[in-house]
Order: sequence, then C-alpha cells, then structure tokens
Amino acid sequence: LGVGNVKSLFGTAPAFWNTLLGVMAQLPPSLLANEDLMTKLAIFSLPIVRAVDYFAGATNAMRCDVTSQQDPTIRATAIYAHENLEPCVGECVTAFCAAILSGSVRPGVWFPEEAIAVGKDAAAVLDLASVGAHTVE
Repeated sequence: LGVGNVKSLFGTAPAFWNTLLGVMAQLPPSLLANEDLMTKLAIFSLPIVRAVDYFAGATNAMRCDVTSQQDPTIRATAIYAHENLEPCVGECVTAFCAAILSGSVRPGVWFPEEAIAVGKDAAAVLDLASVGAHTVE
C-alpha cells in the first residue's frame, strides 16, 4: 500500500478492561498457547463479560486517523461504531463473503487491505459492513 508508518492503539471502557488486557499480554506465550487452559478461562470469564456488558454496554468503535509527513495538509478521519461486537463481526464477514461471491475479492485469507482494491471495491465492502452500525463517518 505504500504506507510508511502505521500506529495502532486499543482502548476500551470500563477502564479495568484495559488493565486486564495489559496483564494478559504479559503472560508467557506458552501459557497463552495452552488451549485447554484458555478454553477454561474463556468459559469462566464469559458470564463476567456479559454482566459488565449489560450494565456498561457493549459498543465497539474504530477510529482511523490518516496523516502525511510529506504533506501535513493531508488529514482524514474515519469512525465506525457498532452497538455490539458479535453482530458487527457477522456483518463484516458477510460483507467480505458478498464481495467474494461478486468477484470483487479473490477467495482466500487476506488482511482487508490486501483483499480489496482502493476505490469501488473498497466502497462496496464498506457499505455492506456498515449495515447495523450506528456511526459511520
């Protein structure tokens, strides 16, 4: 894509999820690769996550800021927000499946930026992926 630098940040609310994710990232890879242990942890934590989501909400959002070091006047921001992660994932997967069936995307496993061409193909996938989103800017 000719992109010289990319920075990705992640944050969530309530704030303790950020701390918990930070702690999980420090666990040894061998522990994280223990499928049986991680399955048990997922089963244990699911009711806690559901309870927190019930009270705090489960909104998921992504914001992309694009700038240029060569031309500081080039700036763009995109925001995509959805009330709940599970339908959001389903709608995005559906958008890529529709793009594959229409011939816009080659079958296979791709990063989104590898799968779709800039322009009409990207717009078609993003239009389908935005179904159900409460914010698309």
